[in-house]
Amino acid sequence: MRRDEQRENSASETAADRESLAHGGNTVAALRREVLTFEPRVPYRPSTVRSLSSRVWLPLGLVLAAVAAATWVWTVRHHPDWLWRLIDLSVYDDAGESLGKNQSQLYAKRFGLGKLPFIYPPFAALVFFKLPFGFATLKLVLTGLTLACLLAVVWASWGMLGYRRDWGRLGATLAVAGVVLWLEPVQQTLLFGQVNVILMAAVVLDLAVPDTRWWKGIGIGLATGFKLTPGIFIVYLVLTRRFRAAAVATGTFLATAAGSWLVIPHASKVYWTDAIGVGDNVGQDFISNQSFNGMLRRVFEEGPAEKPLWLLACAVTAVVGLGAATLLSLRGRELAGLVTCGVTGLLVSPISWTHHWVWIAPILVLIAHVSVARFRAAGTWPVRAAWAALPVAFTLLTFAWPMSMERRPALTPQGLLWLLPYSQGREHEWNALQFLAGNAYLFAGIVLIGIAAYTALRAGPARGLGTGAAARGDTLGSSVPSGGPTA
Repeated sequence: MRRDEQRENSASETAADRESLAHGGNTVAALRREVLTFEPRVPYRPSTVRSLSSRVWLPLGLVLAAVAAATWVWTVRHHPDWLWRLIDLSVYDDAGESLGKNQSQLYAKRFGLGKLPFIYPPFAALVFFKLPFGFATLKLVLTGLTLACLLAVVWASWGMLGYRRDWGRLGATLAVAGVVLWLEPVQQTLLFGQVNVILMAAVVLDLAVPDTRWWKGIGIGLATGFKLTPGIFIVYLVLTRRFRAAAVATGTFLATAAGSWLVIPHASKVYWTDAIGVGDNVGQDFISNQSFNGMLRRVFEEGPAEKPLWLLACAVTAVVGLGAATLLSLRGRELAGLVTCGVTGLLVSPISWTHHWVWIAPILVLIAHVSVARFRAAGTWPVRAAWAALPVAFTLLTFAWPMSMERRPALTPQGLLWLLPYSQGREHEWNALQFLAGNAYLFAGIVLIGIAAYTALRAGPARGLGTGAAARGDTLGSSVPSGGPTA
């Protein structure tokens, strides 16, 4: 009798949880059953339920992309000594070349035009080992690859929202990419010759393919092998119950580490046993380190309170951010989950320079999508104007404006962040307003995670308990019908 009663009670609790979730409820028990389970999720599969008007988006995209690209080329050609040095790329190039001479110096010497330390895993140096061309050609190759990857990320982001592969989507891709090209994180990436857009593309394109593809996870594994921070997406794959993809990503990462150890054993041993914290050799309190660690170091100057507060902030952010990303993915909002995970990684990483914040590209796609959806659904003009202004305000605040600044050529593109006092410890003397402005990326990331958590809890799962959402477009709670509106 007791066993029958227990089974009946268990069945009634499960039925209650299902009923709660079916009506958008989120009891603790229901959330636990949805997330903390090994029950297979519905595999993610991109849908094609929406379309974009080619008559509007294609001409707009062609014009924006052409103007943005032409303006950028013109600016670089007029300031090559500043905008075409690519000092971080010279670090990669010199570090790779040094492997043929003395690999033991990889984490001891300083490289490149800026004489900077090499702070990445050995696999990153191997990528640049014995390239068949010189540094001048390498600059062209990396820049071209960065721009191509930017287009690929924006194209894939629209696809994860459920938009069809048509001319309208191509136009929207060109339009957003043209705008993003001039946002500060991308401009900083091009200025320094960094690989952030390429690594982001490896992650986004990996997550954009259906879960049924056996190779899903390879891109994330390679990105993690190059820079450790994309490893947060392996955790994301586990939490969203894509265990095969997580295993593929982990195996790929381990293959990069093992392969590097076989080719350059001494450098690998130094990195994994001693130099993995080599990032401490760079100024982590500098204004452009937009992470919790950067903010706290600017406040406490590495005092006794700095590390405990950093660990606490990282722990809370990781739980909330990864929890929100997991729920968003399981509930059918794949792009929102992806960008939430990416921003979580930026906030908890010890170093998140502004050029690491290239996740601004898929974020702008998501903002544009939600703004268009809410604009169409709004009943009054003030509300419509507010939604129309959102992507514009986001762009203006993150734009790289032509500025004339100390120690820099006139009218070179800079973000608004650089109007604040910085360098030589001046970040430690900010007033309250400067503190808020000087940590703008960090606070914006916190707001985004808060919105993501609210959205994830507000929207119930699309199909059943303990499963992922059905294959459909990512709406982020927008009130657009899923039957395929045309924007």
